[in-house]
Amino acid sequence: MKNKYLILFLLFALTFYACESSYRNKFEIDTSTLKTQKIEIKTYGKALFEADTTQLKEELVRLQSEFPQFLLADLNDPANVKQIYDFVSDTFLIGLNRQVRELYPDLKNLEKELLPVVQHFEHFYPAISVPPIYTYISGVQHEIPVIAGQDAIAIGIDNYLGSETKAYTQLAIPKYMTYNMHPDFIARDLAAAIYDAYLPPQPNAANILDEMVMAGKKLLFIEAMVPGISDEVLLRYKTEQLNWATKHEGEIWAFLVGDQLLYLNNYELFKKLFADGPFTQDFSDEAPARLGEFIGLKLIRSYADKHPNFCIRKLIDEHDTQTILMEARYKPATK
Repeated sequence: MKNKYLILFLLFALTFYACESSYRNKFEIDTSTLKTQKIEIKTYGKALFEADTTQLKEELVRLQSEFPQFLLADLNDPANVKQIYDFVSDTFLIGLNRQVRELYPDLKNLEKELLPVVQHFEHFYPAISVPPIYTYISGVQHEIPVIAGQDAIAIGIDNYLGSETKAYTQLAIPKYMTYNMHPDFIARDLAAAIYDAYLPPQPNAANILDEMVMAGKKLLFIEAMVPGISDEVLLRYKTEQLNWATKHEGEIWAFLVGDQLLYLNNYELFKKLFADGPFTQDFSDEAPARLGEFIGLKLIRSYADKHPNFCIRKLIDEHDTQTILMEARYKPATK
């Protein structure tokens, strides 16, 4: 009898351990062995707005060697210098720069926050080097807050002043967009830009399932790059929006499967499931937008949890969405 209870206990312990073991364990890395132990973010915006405009050409020539990625234009052409003069003399942009300097007097904290993103990318993709990172004043180009190129990554730091920033109201940016314009989202947006810029592109989506899988892959990649990221920041949802989506997850999936929508290529359905906005009215005024991304993340997480030897690189390289769907065995409960 004692042996029976011992066997049952061991089975329970193994089951519990298996349930506790998660794909997230694969994202815990030893950073001490990595080449990158610190990063230095250069502040192009600060340098540009501190330039002496009475001798701007000379100042720009001086800055050109330090910020070649930003000052590619021929500075012997007066039209180019005039264009930069107009930019740094704009009172709205001067005000943005002042707010940035107040919120980010130096970038030491930001460097510490973004270092794990660079380190995790180096761990999972050692053959790809992350170029130098800069901050600049973008004029609130909030739709592309982080630009990743071959030679540089540029963070439009004026896109992260806080959702209640007066400048955002003056620009009539919708509230559902300004929610993301907060310092908490910089690491997330950096990881997203790295994914888009440096990894091989995914095939074009032929249907809803393809789009959901692609969205889920990207979100899981961001989760792998940003240790401890919350689902609110990852999905760009407020807590109440996340709660609604979680509560109705089974119903959303049943709607997609029951109405055989996964394999449709329908513009209106794509827009309903993936377009940004304050809510998804077809479900509820309380339903957040981009529910296709939410379900895609849940589907991909289920796939990752079903694979003990899960590897983020193999997942991203797997383009057979039907295989991913079958192996995910994703079946959320309906309430």
